[in-house]
Amino acid sequence: METTTNIAYKSVQTAYGPVQYLDVGPLKGEIILFSTGGGTSFKAALAFEWMFNAGYRILSINRPGYYDLPLNTANSIAEHADIYYAVVKSLNVKGKINVFGISMGGLSALYYASKYPTRSLVLWSAITGKYEVNTASANSFLGKLVLSKKGKKWISKLLKASAKYFPKTTIKAFLKTEADLTRKEKNTIAREVLNAPESKRAFMLFIDSMTPMDAFYEGMLDEVRKAQQLEHTDWSIIKCPTYAVHSTVDIDVGMEHPKRLEKMIPNLTMEYVKAGGHFVWWGKEGEQVKSNTIRFLDQMNPENKPSVNE
Repeated sequence: METTTNIAYKSVQTAYGPVQYLDVGPLKGEIILFSTGGGTSFKAALAFEWMFNAGYRILSINRPGYYDLPLNTANSIAEHADIYYAVVKSLNVKGKINVFGISMGGLSALYYASKYPTRSLVLWSAITGKYEVNTASANSFLGKLVLSKKGKKWISKLLKASAKYFPKTTIKAFLKTEADLTRKEKNTIAREVLNAPESKRAFMLFIDSMTPMDAFYEGMLDEVRKAQQLEHTDWSIIKCPTYAVHSTVDIDVGMEHPKRLEKMIPNLTMEYVKAGGHFVWWGKEGEQVKSNTIRFLDQMNPENKPSVNE
């Protein structure tokens, strides 16, 4: 059996102007609003094929400063949720939807769940309040490439070439930047990612979503600046069932972020893993994270069934 999958890049007119989005998965599947990490475009949803293969329809929406959506479209990260909702509403989606936030996209997801009808919330390595950039990560070779303002087109080509011809080295560079792991552990995770065709494909799609870097560089930096200025966040008003995953070896997003969720969100299931550090979906333990995520979503969406061709 093969999953029937719709993939469409579209733009919809909203009060914020035209907003691009990706609509992928079975058209009749339960909707997951997918809020991508900073520095990756809305196309990153394609790297999470296991979600739409499980029968879910994914809506991944562009954010200010990314591609052609002007930076001044929103004055705060909280307004990202308003842009998301404007797109969801324009698509005539009724009722509650599932929301999935990763890293910096976790903040946008939290704001959405605190303001709009939400059936369930999933957070991976989520920034949940004031964010301080890890100096070691920023000063690493990969960190300098991503944060550098100059030569973005050249850097994008370099990253894609490195991922294609030296994938193991590239994965280890990501892990060095984002995870406190031994050399042996980094080698093991890189091997696990590359040995499974579906995870290798997901890695390449993830790299694609990071390029061209000049298309969303300003948006990424703007989000970091705004997250650094956050003084107070109150997630206690989020009542929907929430499943959050955080790595104990994440050196990008510190432990204060999941601990904030534990203090504030009443209906929370918190899971701590080691996995690939910030990339909690990489490696053998990451496969379990994905399985647990689908199990949670299926519990929240008992009517959802994969759409298949016989």
